[in-house]
Amino acid sequence: MAVTRPLCIICDAVEGKYKCPRCNAHTCSLTCSREHRDSHPAVEEKPNHTERSDLATVAQPTTSEQQQPAKISEIADSPEYKALLQRYPDLELYLWDIATATDPPKPSHGGKIARKAKQPWTQEVGMTNAVHLVQSIKASPGDVRDALREFSDIVSIFKTRLQAQDDQMRKRKAEDVEIINKLLREEKS
Repeated sequence: MAVTRPLCIICDAVEGKYKCPRCNAHTCSLTCSREHRDSHPAVEEKPNHTERSDLATVAQPTTSEQQQPAKISEIADSPEYKALLQRYPDLELYLWDIATATDPPKPSHGGKIARKAKQPWTQEVGMTNAVHLVQSIKASPGDVRDALREFSDIVSIFKTRLQAQDDQMRKRKAEDVEIINKLLREEKS
């Protein structure tokens, strides 16, 4: 028996092949998908087209769960990092220098890559360059060393927060799976 999809919500004539990622509405073509996207409300509840409405309701994430976990790259938006930059305005320059130390060398004017040694560049060579630069910054006296140490502390705190968010999300998902399994067992009996 062939499974049929709902009709396209725009033209209401053809089986919907595509599903809106925001509301799970079906559309049949790129034209209908674009029309739906352009007329899509800012906030919309997902329509429930399943027979098991109680299960779908339980499985839908809450508003706090819909927020994606933060990424380590978002540290630049954190208030701790912004406050650190207020105290140490040159910190970004040093961080940029460390990051670019991992990049392969740029070609010289003759088109050949300028190298200090005869060995080819690898990611390991780039990481070694960055480590040497960090070590030289740590050995230098004054604000630069303190700024780098405080930045390292902020990164550690941020990583701990990310891990806590991941652990909390895994726990919620496990609880949701248990609720769904319980409902399925009750439905069978």
